[in-house]
Amino acid sequence: MVEILPHETRSTDGKLFLLVEDSLDDAFLIEIEFRRSELARLCIVREGQAAIDYLQGKFPYDDRKEYPLPNVILLDLKMPGKDGFDVLRWIRRQPLDQVGLTPIIVLSASVAVEDVKLAYQLGANLFMTKPADGEELRERIRLLTKFWCANVCTMNTVAAGMRGMAFA
Repeated sequence: MVEILPHETRSTDGKLFLLVEDSLDDAFLIEIEFRRSELARLCIVREGQAAIDYLQGKFPYDDRKEYPLPNVILLDLKMPGKDGFDVLRWIRRQPLDQVGLTPIIVLSASVAVEDVKLAYQLGANLFMTKPADGEELRERIRLLTKFWCANVCTMNTVAAGMRGMAFA
């Protein structure tokens, strides 16, 4: 079963982050920080296949007004079924004008060199370890959200800014 937590509806102006996380505790702590943010919104899926379905716009994610393509993906690696490596591999095989260039931040409790190396080889933009301390995790998410929302230009934000512009 997949639990769907749609993004926060109080604001539609912030960047949308898709969190792919099977840990209810970690997802809850991350969601707390996003609810506090004026810059970002969050949608959560609990497994790798659900992330792929979301990105493909398959049911139940087929309404792009409710489930728009994310600006950034927060991806756990160790999940049952399709894991984070499978999702990362799938995303980087997609057309560049769709989801293939979406920034991916790996969030993992793993500190294994082979996991870090493989994540970057598969196209992760950032590998961040999840600390065991909940407060430290929330602080990292707060800083990460602020950085990505205020300082990073993604293909989705460029495309959104260019809609309606006239070119000479």
